[in-house]
Amino acid sequence: MKYLVSVFTLLALLSLNACGYKEGVSTGAAKAYLYFTGDTKTAEVSIDKGERFSVKPSRNNQYAIKPGKHLVEVYKNNELILQREIYVGDGIAKEIELR
Repeated sequence: MKYLVSVFTLLALLSLNACGYKEGVSTGAAKAYLYFTGDTKTAEVSIDKGERFSVKPSRNNQYAIKPGKHLVEVYKNNELILQREIYVGDGIAKEIELR
């Protein structure tokens, strides 16, 4: 009798444990990053002809973008000083040096 109780208890535990398994792969959102080095004083950046924003220099100040092809334009005193088409992959940080 003890043998049957042990077997049924073991089967019950195994069946309850199986309910927690989730099949499939989950991934985070795809992101890439830009960071700027050099003389960023008074520099404003536009990505893909979007709104301009000021940037801070350093690898620690990264700006998230979607992976893929992008047009990066840098302005100083409303004058275009850099126009570069870049491609960044998922999880990649790309440096843009300003002079």
